[in-house]
Amino acid sequence: MQLEQISSWDTFNKIKLQVSDEIKSWLLEKGPITKRIKFVKKFRLELLQDEISEVDKVEKAFINSKSRKIRVREVVLYGNTKPMVFARTIIPNTTIEKGFAKLGTLGKSPLGDILFKKDIFTKENVVYASFKYKKKIFWGRKTKYTVKNLPFSVMEVFLVK
Repeated sequence: MQLEQISSWDTFNKIKLQVSDEIKSWLLEKGPITKRIKFVKKFRLELLQDEISEVDKVEKAFINSKSRKIRVREVVLYGNTKPMVFARTIIPNTTIEKGFAKLGTLGKSPLGDILFKKDIFTKENVVYASFKYKKKIFWGRKTKYTVKNLPFSVMEVFLVK
């Protein structure tokens, strides 16, 4: 899925006047997105990528990592047959090896299945940006988490209007 980021990452206070109440509800969702989708639709996860891959300097800087081995996991979350969320998770191998091994073996399981059930994860920072996909504008958030003080990030772009 080729999304084009069209705004810089910013705080919610700086973007809140640009988004509808519906989009705000997705951007500020505190629980698992998968649970929200499952509540009203048939859920499906499509795994696009889950491997050690190149990560740009900006992504590394967000999680304050100099690691050379970083797992990139990209998924699309569907409600019925409609894509609703594109998610990209950046996990340094050190975080998997010394923080929480299950992060490296999620496969087609939603990250939210462990992220919100285990009390070992700490949400550190959340930023927001807009994206273009098929000539439409969507909003997303990027969250830095830590597990045993080791970082990873989750970016979610909400393909909803």
